[in-house]
Amino acid sequence: VIVAELNAHLKARFQLSENKAILGTILNEEGTVPEENKNKIVCTLVNLEQDTNIPFNPIYRRQGDKLLQEQVPLNFNLDVLFTALFGNYDEALKFLSATIYFFQGKSLFDHENSKGLPPQVPQLSMEVIKLSYHEAHSLWPAIGAKYMPSVLFKIRMLSYQEGIAQEVPVIT
Repeated sequence: VIVAELNAHLKARFQLSENKAILGTILNEEGTVPEENKNKIVCTLVNLEQDTNIPFNPIYRRQGDKLLQEQVPLNFNLDVLFTALFGNYDEALKFLSATIYFFQGKSLFDHENSKGLPPQVPQLSMEVIKLSYHEAHSLWPAIGAKYMPSVLFKIRMLSYQEGIAQEVPVIT
């Protein structure tokens, strides 16, 4: 959903017919940039972090004379890197800048402003992650690439809950 909306923004801003943002890895298994990534903004998940700020207590609810217990959802924040993989450095900075402008203007995705958001995702918020020089220097070798113009965002929050409830005895 986020990549699709970024594409719509880039197409409108630069009067383009083709998508310029894609979801994928920066490099393939051979360590080279895949052809489909060239001259694109590549959106890559670089970290999935469980959000433990929410209590882990089970959720109880009544259903008639029964008491049901559900586990709390697993909540995750995603660190997503938007990398400008353009052969021309000016183009890379132009598209990276447009990407930053887009997320500055739309930092919250919900069902009101993003019709493609799945029903189980109430909202996603975008926040820039400020990396120090040393953190950036560690991130790129971990990816297996040399530094390229990019920006890192934290996307808050995806919740996973199966919705399976177990009946538990009622204390009387």
